[in-house]
Amino acid sequence: MMDGIDTAVIAVQKRVPDSLIVAESVTSIYNLSPTVGCCAIGMIPDCKFQVRRAQMEAAQWKYQNGYDMPCELLAKRMADKNQYYTQNAEMRSLGCAMIMISFDDEDGAVVFKVDPAGYYRGMKAVSVGVKQVTASSFLEKKIKKKSDLNHDETIQLAIEALQSSLGIETRSKDLEVVVVSKKDKKFTKLTNDQVDHHLNAIANRD
Repeated sequence: MMDGIDTAVIAVQKRVPDSLIVAESVTSIYNLSPTVGCCAIGMIPDCKFQVRRAQMEAAQWKYQNGYDMPCELLAKRMADKNQYYTQNAEMRSLGCAMIMISFDDEDGAVVFKVDPAGYYRGMKAVSVGVKQVTASSFLEKKIKKKSDLNHDETIQLAIEALQSSLGIETRSKDLEVVVVSKKDKKFTKLTNDQVDHHLNAIANRD
């Protein structure tokens, strides 16, 4: 997950645990509001609960204030709720890490990570999961060389980081890629054809 000059991207592996499951029903990507989306990684019931709570917070803010809740405020609100769980012995912390992206009128493309412990922070690029160290190392090296990435470069670097951490070539049906940008501030999921376009661009470049 990363942001460029005017684009923020989430790329996540799509795991279908059983061949009898309809692949389209499996996702780690969720809309929290029309302009804020997230990737929730961890225990599925905890992720569902956390996402629903974030959606309610965003909807309540919109109702009270008349405009969409900024991504940073939503991330802070969810982190505060997570932190409350760490102070009560009768409550366990939720096993869910969230990464939120949005395009802010003042700050541009933004990425925020919310930990189960109640800590949130803005990130230039971030990874979550078993192979996060490998992905983070890859992203650090790439961004050190060039940080002012355009729309396509941002998407392709996010996909490359995922491929690097997995150590395998991926197909469009194995990926979920979502984007927000200055051109289109709505949280938008790329189609398989669009993902294939970027996979081909990566392969041709290599």
